[in-house]
Amino acid sequence: MSRMGRLIALAVLGCCSAHASFAWVQVGAGEDLLDFVRLRCFGPLDSLVLDMGDAGLTRVELSLAQGEEMYWVKLPLTSRPFDTTRPDIQVPSDYGTAKWGGWVESEERDALWQDLPAGLKARPRPPVRPDAVHASPSSLALALATALLVVGLRSFPRRAFLLACALGAGGVWFVQVQGEPIPSQVRVLEGLGASDAVGTRWLLARSADEDLIVDTEFCLRLEGSGPGRLEWNVTLGDWGQTHRARLAGETLTSFFDLDPGTRRCTPEVNAWGSLDQVWTRSGDGTWVYHGAWALGAPLPPAARAASGQGHPDPPGWLTSGLPMGTAVLVALLGPDTWSGPEQEAGEVCWLRWVAWNTAGGH
Repeated sequence: MSRMGRLIALAVLGCCSAHASFAWVQVGAGEDLLDFVRLRCFGPLDSLVLDMGDAGLTRVELSLAQGEEMYWVKLPLTSRPFDTTRPDIQVPSDYGTAKWGGWVESEERDALWQDLPAGLKARPRPPVRPDAVHASPSSLALALATALLVVGLRSFPRRAFLLACALGAGGVWFVQVQGEPIPSQVRVLEGLGASDAVGTRWLLARSADEDLIVDTEFCLRLEGSGPGRLEWNVTLGDWGQTHRARLAGETLTSFFDLDPGTRRCTPEVNAWGSLDQVWTRSGDGTWVYHGAWALGAPLPPAARAASGQGHPDPPGWLTSGLPMGTAVLVALLGPDTWSGPEQEAGEVCWLRWVAWNTAGGH
């Protein structure tokens, strides 16, 4: 292979590597990371730590005065590697004490998770990573063109350097403009069943980059995108409780049973809420973009594309791995549309409903 051929091959390989790094998507599902322990705490006690070594730890803030007790409080902890393993309980010196009460059995939570349809639990998880973008094909083409132009000007090193700087700066701007930003927090309302809600099963998946507030009372499962030391920060106060999980450098996803009540969508009427962007897939696998769908309105027809432009595509992670031969609804929820428990600031909300229109037609 000539020198020019080798340089072109290296440029193509570099573009592919860049595309792979930009187009990061979480795939698969990890093990359940959530477990619980019980402690009996005696004041005065402002804080304590439950340390599981490399597996993780739980930091607890509480306000127990002298003589006060907290009976068998339930605290989240990373999943135990062995039934006999117990954390190291650390309390500040000359303060109160915390008595070990054992692990909390999770048969009920496990049974609720196992009772969900396998297809509902195996859906692709939301990809989240702040300040990251997917590189578009046009931005990759620009990177390849830059490499080829610089190679072509190798006899003029000064010009090649200036051209590389100019096109490199333009390429960074182009990726930021043309790329698809990845939000740091995403929730998906996962539905499986008929549009009239008869026989429909629902699951709420919430993903966040590294740091996630978890409602531990109703959480069925907590997953991470990779290995790491799970850290819990728990605040117990008269005004309520906060349970925040952190897995450095990874994505955390929590799962909850979801009950939408009487909210529903059929081709005849949207009885759910304002949907900013809507796509439907027919049984033959054809996707159709409908634009926005107002509350109380029938499903709009296929949206007309602007002159010289095509219809936007739904995010790939929302459309991959879905069963064929059945209708699918994918929608971006409006900011004031009900989406389950209270949202975090900046959290993007999606609806993904398989077999939503069992009568066919769309």
